[in-house]
Amino acid sequence: MFESEQDREYQDGVNESEWQDPANWWAGLLYYSPRDDRVFVPKQVPSFGATINLGRPVGLAIVLAIPVLLIGLVVAAVLRRMH
Repeated sequence: MFESEQDREYQDGVNESEWQDPANWWAGLLYYSPRDDRVFVPKQVPSFGATINLGRPVGLAIVLAIPVLLIGLVVAAVLRRMH
């Protein structure tokens, strides 16, 4: 992915800068930064775990897939119970 260690160090700096920018956080809970190449990022209080970067396509897909999966499970349970 990165051509050199310098490229990785540069991106690490971008990631840290983006993570520290309050404009990339909504209510301190949701993180959106297309410039940050990480899908999972530490929460603003890192000891609280990680959150998903909604600015990455994979991150957005994960967040959208969760409710779809839950709805599918509920529908399947209801249909199974009806038969």
